[in-house]
Amino acid sequence: MSTDWGACHFVMPMSLALQFIRITEASSALARLASRLSADEHFRLGALHKGEDRARFAVVRATLRDVLGRELGVPPDRVAFEADAQGRPRLAGGGPPDFNVSHSGHWGLLAYSSDVRVGVDIERLDALAEPRSSWDVCLHAEEQRALLMLSFTLSGHGPRADEIFHWVWSLKEAIFKALGTGLQDSLTALSVDVDAVARAVSAVEGKFDAAMPSATAGCPIPWRADDPALAEALRGLELRLLPAPPGYSAALAWLQQGKIG
Repeated sequence: MSTDWGACHFVMPMSLALQFIRITEASSALARLASRLSADEHFRLGALHKGEDRARFAVVRATLRDVLGRELGVPPDRVAFEADAQGRPRLAGGGPPDFNVSHSGHWGLLAYSSDVRVGVDIERLDALAEPRSSWDVCLHAEEQRALLMLSFTLSGHGPRADEIFHWVWSLKEAIFKALGTGLQDSLTALSVDVDAVARAVSAVEGKFDAAMPSATAGCPIPWRADDPALAEALRGLELRLLPAPPGYSAALAWLQQGKIG
């Protein structure tokens, strides 16, 4: 097991951009949003029965197309996607920018960059009613011990341990979405500094501004991996816990493109 936390730096790649997406359930906007989607996306939209699911899919996909269309200098409906060998979405042909999206409840989160591999996650803080039941399958033993200690020390003082769990989960989701190699079975071999997460949550509380999202406003979070192959795959990984909408957690991860096979 590694005894040192991974290095954290405050310098964010210049090309990395973030955007929070406010998702509404206004059915009147669906036709306008759907005009930007591909035939495959129209099919996926039609398969969704709940209005909130349709709105969420349409808003996030249309926003992604708008952003990438501006970057590529093409209309949104001309942006073409494909999946890489591991099933991770990318631009057709595999060129930049790299991108990643996440959505939960009434919010979505988008990141893109021309020179690093990105992963993002946003979660409702009440996504799991009983987070403790999931500890063994998604948390490192060290994370479990730290959360158990926080459940006592934070009682009545700051975020609850259940909320910290969701922030930790967002960070780990962002990591594996950036990696994109289907290594979710390695969740328990990867550990983030839970005490640093708890401090960061208090630091970013009340600082969310959807109009001016910035990774530099987030807090670097140390990490380490027990498995040597996973540690090598994640070498140079950078993590940020982001200011999030009230009731949500949000996280960003990035890797140098050259480290991805």
